[in-house]
Amino acid sequence: MKKPYPSRKKDRWEHALTRPLPRVPYEMLELMRADLFEYLDVLTTHFFDDPKTHAATNADIQRVANRLKEMGPYRNRAAQTALKAGRIASVWDVEPDEDPGPCCGPYSVKEWEQLQRQWERAHR
Repeated sequence: MKKPYPSRKKDRWEHALTRPLPRVPYEMLELMRADLFEYLDVLTTHFFDDPKTHAATNADIQRVANRLKEMGPYRNRAAQTALKAGRIASVWDVEPDEDPGPCCGPYSVKEWEQLQRQWERAHR
């Protein structure tokens, strides 16, 4: 049985940080990346006064960065597999010169909403 993506009510950030990456389909990797960027946004926009919290926040930011770096090669292989299988038509990446508009990580609002709708359709 395939391991389903966690519901929006469960701890999807921890899932994205800990799920083993080999053989994860491209679509799930994209959802995991979106969740990691969402988590990174929360970590960097919510300020805490307690110095102990600063250390924990910094550690979590580093954890997210390490996981995103780890996902890179798996994402490329999964995207090639999904393209060959016809499950996706293209792989969307933001080029440094492009202005993606209002963002949360590399996703513009439009792409973020599209990812959300895709996830909701997959889990009805």
